[in-house]
Amino acid sequence: MQLIARGVFKLDEPMAPYADAQLAAMQDVPGLPGLTFRKLSDLWGPQVETVTFHNLLAMQSGIPDFDTANPSRTGKDVDPFRATVYANPTTDYFEPTLMSEPWVVTHNLTSKPGQGFHYSSTNFGILGLILAHHAGVTDYRDFNQSSFLPPSLAATAKTIAWAQRGSPRDHDVVPGFDRTDYNGQDPEARPDGVPVVDVHGVFCGYSASDFVGPPSAVAELGYALWGNASSLVPAQYRDLMVPKTGSSWKDSTFYGLASQNVGLMGITGGTGDYKTAYGHLGATYGYDSIFGYNPTLDVGIAVATNIETSSQTQPSDAFCRVYNRVKNFLTNEPVQACAYKTDGYYGGECSCK
Repeated sequence: MQLIARGVFKLDEPMAPYADAQLAAMQDVPGLPGLTFRKLSDLWGPQVETVTFHNLLAMQSGIPDFDTANPSRTGKDVDPFRATVYANPTTDYFEPTLMSEPWVVTHNLTSKPGQGFHYSSTNFGILGLILAHHAGVTDYRDFNQSSFLPPSLAATAKTIAWAQRGSPRDHDVVPGFDRTDYNGQDPEARPDGVPVVDVHGVFCGYSASDFVGPPSAVAELGYALWGNASSLVPAQYRDLMVPKTGSSWKDSTFYGLASQNVGLMGITGGTGDYKTAYGHLGATYGYDSIFGYNPTLDVGIAVATNIETSSQTQPSDAFCRVYNRVKNFLTNEPVQACAYKTDGYYGGECSCK
């Protein structure tokens, strides 16, 4: 969005020429596995050449997701890529490898660009390749996204990293535990969960899941983007990212540009302006997290946990309690006791009394 604000890219121009240029530059990079194609159309046909930056950011590209998690309300939760990662715990998965997975190489798009919402972390991986190309970095794994942070966030930048290689242990991340029931895992039989601190695939997906940092850094970065005085993106471009918020589901949208209307997940509780929150949730193997910003209070809150469950309840529950305690304090209300009740992967309700 910074580059779009500067006129380097246009939000509604096709993105494939930039991604293809980076793929061409990477053909001869030593030690880069999985580069079995030369351009995006080799993977998804000629229609991918009409996909715009807006389509990628809005999750309307039709490009398949390399992350295969499929939460089911009625049957078993399946995730073939998770099984692949656990079977190969010391393998680093790079963007070309992920884009070459058989369930991703479909030779056509899942929907016409600009039509329909289809979440795909592959979109963020492609944007990462384009950022590296713009920076003139042939091996995208050497590109540091912190270069986009302003001097005012220099202290925060020192506390974060981009984990293109290695395991959580290699990056001094606290051990994480997968307590999901994907692929027949039994959380009841193994209540501690599957330990993932030595699994490299936790960081699969360049610019999709390789951010490493404390929750305080996420809160600082989220507030720097979404706060009333945004220091990351000019206000008019930041506002383009905001999901539409209304008084009900019918006049609201869940997704904006690279941002979720987390208020629709019920994590804030209440009604009116205080119910609004936008940001993003994050789930990768063994870890769950969420960030939400409310413009009325001008407050951003980040929660990170080192357990992952099928319903992702714990970050939402913590957000519900913390957010409303902050609201009580800032608005001089009586202190309330709050709790979150989940209703599926993305939904639930925070209630206070």
